[in-house]
Amino acid sequence: MHKLFLSVILIAIFVSGFYLSRDFLKKINVPASVKEIITNTKETCGEECKKLIKDEVTKALAKITPVPTAKATNSSNARQTFYIPLDGAFTTTSTSWTDLPGTDVTFDLGKDYESDSKVAWEASLKVAHGNGQAFARLYDVTHGIGVSESEISTTNNVDYKNISSENLSLWAGRNTYRVQIKSLNSFEVSYTGGKIRISY
Repeated sequence: MHKLFLSVILIAIFVSGFYLSRDFLKKINVPASVKEIITNTKETCGEECKKLIKDEVTKALAKITPVPTAKATNSSNARQTFYIPLDGAFTTTSTSWTDLPGTDVTFDLGKDYESDSKVAWEASLKVAHGNGQAFARLYDVTHGIGVSESEISTTNNVDYKNISSENLSLWAGRNTYRVQIKSLNSFEVSYTGGKIRISY
């Protein structure tokens, strides 16, 4: 008896709740477009539905203003170039390496510049009467050796020609460097200045 009475009360509550909620929903002002969407909602989205979604997404994306991005500047990373002059004028017919007075320079690549600096050098050379070959190199006075890969040359140039070396490998520490020149076959060769180029 109690179970039957309880069931009747639950059914009555359910029915009254249904009618109350239906009346409440009628009072809500739902836009017609939403009612149409709800009414026409299907379990699957057909071709027309997909096209409609794609069009709406395209319109929405078109309204988005792209945020400008600043261009990365590498001013802090840009390499700087520094030149050390190797001034002087000198002529020789010697076939042995000859020191050029007044061309000594001293520096510590790692401390004065940077450890990953690139170093090369260049000089202006000529051969008298355009006959023969002139050689020049950097000499490491501190260690008593020619700087590896520093040898440059010109052949049969009656006028001064500027010649550059490839990148050089210098010994660590504070070292003194000097220009040396020589002739291939005792024809007169001339030097008229040069410079060490350091990029860091």
